[in-house]
Order: sequence, then structure tokens, then C-alpha cells
Amino acid sequence: MGCARTLAVGLLAGAFASPAFAQIPTKFTNLEVLPKDIARPELVAMMRGFAGALGVRCTHCHVGPDDLQGMDFATDEKQAKQIARTMLRMVRTINADYVNALPAREGTRQQVTCLTCHRREQRPPQPLPDLLLATIDSAGIPAAIEQYKKLRADVLDAGLYDFRERSLNILATSLRDRKRFEEAVEILRFNATLFPKSADAQVNLGDTAMQIGNLDLAETSYQRALELAPGHPAAAKALDNVKAKRK
Repeated sequence: MGCARTLAVGLLAGAFASPAFAQIPTKFTNLEVLPKDIARPELVAMMRGFAGALGVRCTHCHVGPDDLQGMDFATDEKQAKQIARTMLRMVRTINADYVNALPAREGTRQQVTCLTCHRREQRPPQPLPDLLLATIDSAGIPAAIEQYKKLRADVLDAGLYDFRERSLNILATSLRDRKRFEEAVEILRFNATLFPKSADAQVNLGDTAMQIGNLDLAETSYQRALELAPGHPAAAKALDNVKAKRK
């Protein structure tokens, strides 16, 4: 478990600071994935690393009280512990068979860890375009836009979602692929307000407007793109196409 050991290094010193450390046994049983001879400090630091990566406490996997008094660390009663073993094997395989097999580059290879996917959440967060698309399907465009605004206000700094321009572009592409062009236009209008200096946002809006025959919106969008990025090749060519259609 090289990735787990890496994750544990920065937490090792803190592992001794908690009074709960005294409740952890000195000998371990029922270790199926981790080394059976693992040192107590390393295991404690590793477990804390896992808990931090998922935003949970020891009781998520182990049976007993939160202060660890009388905690039964060995039992497999909780399904979460069984799932954790599978996930640890998966991470080990990814790093050993794939990450470590990549061509060598300068510096060390970035190992996959629990945090890579979980981002301090018990369940890995959905990609933002998928989350918003599900909301559109169930509640419509206004609800998805409000959801985006709330998530951005609440968790922008948490790293759970990608709030950059391309996320809404991906969402709009998904809608276009489903022939839901009017909804795609609404999402791209919203994206253009979020990123008012982006010529590409305007071009994407113009391209989608063209697909529904809204030449006025398309022309306005391409002109705005050229104001933001004079000589933008896609915008210039697309604007010529709009003018040709008007003749």
C-alpha cells in the first residue's frame, strides 16, 4: 500500500497527540490488506489519513463509541470496512500496475490516494456536468442554475467540483447531443455571464444559437467574441456564415 503509506507520512506526528491513541491495541488481528507486521504508529497515521480523505471518523468502519473506549477494531460487522478493503486493493493495483508503469518524467509520479476521488466526502462527488444534467432532467434549467450558484457559493474552495468555464460547456454539449438546443442555449447564456471576458463562451453560444436558427443571437454572440478577441478565427468565419444566411 505505497499510496497509503505516502498519505500517512504527514499525519504521523499528529497520531500521537490524541488521547484516543491509548485505546488502540498494540497488536492487530484480522489484517487482510495491510501488512500484518505493520507498526502501530504507522497504522494509526494511515487510518487517520483514510478518515480525513473521506471526511469520516473511526466509527465509519469500526464498531464502538467515538472515543474508541472498547472499540472492536477486528470485527468485519460493518459493510463500510469490507468496502474499504476492496477500495484499498483497487488503489494498490492502480498505482502498481498503471501509475508506476507510466513513462518516467521529472520528479515523482503522482500516486492515486483516497483523496484523489473522495475529496473529503464519504462518497466521491459526481462530475458537475452530470450533477446539473440530472437536475435539469428532474426540475428544469432554473433549478440547475440555482444549484450551480449555491454549490459555487458553498464549496468553491473545497475542490469538490470544477467551476471553470468548461464544465458548463460540457453540460451544454450533453444537451445538444440530446437535441435539447433551447436548454443548451440557456446554459451557455448563463456561462457567458459567469465568464464575460471569454470569447470562446460567446462562440459556443453563437454556435448553438445557429443550430436553432436564432441568427440574431448568433450574430450578437460572434460579434461580442470578436470584441473580446479581435481576429478570433472561429468567430470571424461564423459571423460570415450568419451574414450569408441573411442574404
